[in-house]
Amino acid sequence: MKYLLSAVTILAALCLGLLIAPVLTPRPKALEGSLVINQRIYQPQELAERLLATPYHFASRGEQVNDLIYRELLLQEAKQQKIDREADFLRSMRDFYEQSMIKALIDREYLSEKHDPNQVQIAACQPFIGRNFELQRFDYPNYAAARANSATGSDKFDLPYLDLPEDTRSALLTLTGTELSEPLHADSGWFRLQLIDITPLPEASLPSQIEQEELCRGEMKRQSIQTWIEGLYRKSTIEIPAELKEADNG
Repeated sequence: MKYLLSAVTILAALCLGLLIAPVLTPRPKALEGSLVINQRIYQPQELAERLLATPYHFASRGEQVNDLIYRELLLQEAKQQKIDREADFLRSMRDFYEQSMIKALIDREYLSEKHDPNQVQIAACQPFIGRNFELQRFDYPNYAAARANSATGSDKFDLPYLDLPEDTRSALLTLTGTELSEPLHADSGWFRLQLIDITPLPEASLPSQIEQEELCRGEMKRQSIQTWIEGLYRKSTIEIPAELKEADNG
């Protein structure tokens, strides 16, 4: 909560700064080649950068300029109506900021060599690519129910490995025998898996050796990042209010 309030305060301060800046700062002189829309001046360098970032589907430079003009007019009208000061708008700004930061972090981690699998890991994954798995998945509302095997529902999967849900694929790599797996956590709650049967896929339907390696590399990379995220959780100090903490959540 403290973080969210801080984020909203910062965003509010930024928006307020944008509002009072034109009042406190003398209006700059428009250089030759500037685009002027009411009191808003797009100097040549900014204009070139904005046009370069405009979606590619516009057929001409004129369409790009018109799009920028309409966007600016709508922004000016939104500010005139004080939308940039409304709580709902600030919350949406906060959500967009947080989601963008998380995406940038995950993208950076995906490019990091520390999540690259070695050849042994890739070789261990490859046999899964050519198999069809018949599985039973049991869902539970919490960890205690999963330990007691008090399922609230179940799904049966009879699919090739790559067509299975991501959390099921991750758990499958450590599943042995036909006994129920240990309780596993997912965004939707807790689940356990039971392996019923494994059958080979037709040879003609299998990707090439190189494609299999690339598929496994991506799969192992994704799972490495997920393990890294879970590690952040385990090593953190987290205090959850009693009224929000689910009993026996593991």
